[in-house]
Amino acid sequence: MKTNVVGYIPKLMYKIYLYLQDKFDPKTPITEEEKFCLKITKKLIENESSVLTLAPLSQKRFIKNDELRMFIMIENRVINIVNHIYSYTLVIEDIDAYKEIISEFDNKLDTIRISLETEFRTNIQNSLKNILESI
Repeated sequence: MKTNVVGYIPKLMYKIYLYLQDKFDPKTPITEEEKFCLKITKKLIENESSVLTLAPLSQKRFIKNDELRMFIMIENRVINIVNHIYSYTLVIEDIDAYKEIISEFDNKLDTIRISLETEFRTNIQNSLKNILESI
């Protein structure tokens, strides 16, 4: 029986790479403060009364909720939470958790954009229909 050395060596090298990466470049665990911050941000993104805004040039993301009197700014792995009583600035060390928050924000904002486009198109169709009927 012949062993395939060509396929075995890259797999072995990859396993060694993964082992060394975990050994010398460990992931920092998420702190309790970061967990709370991420949960607060997720809840505000999902809240229907929150207003989401994206600044395209600076890539800053803003969440404003007047009912809860809260304001959140997300920028470069930094989340600022501001309320009428307190203000917190937290750096999110876990890049995967940060990407998840950004993804949720962008998906929610895209959902809002799609509903606005649908409403806009419906208004255009109604206006064109009225023009056609008046001719």
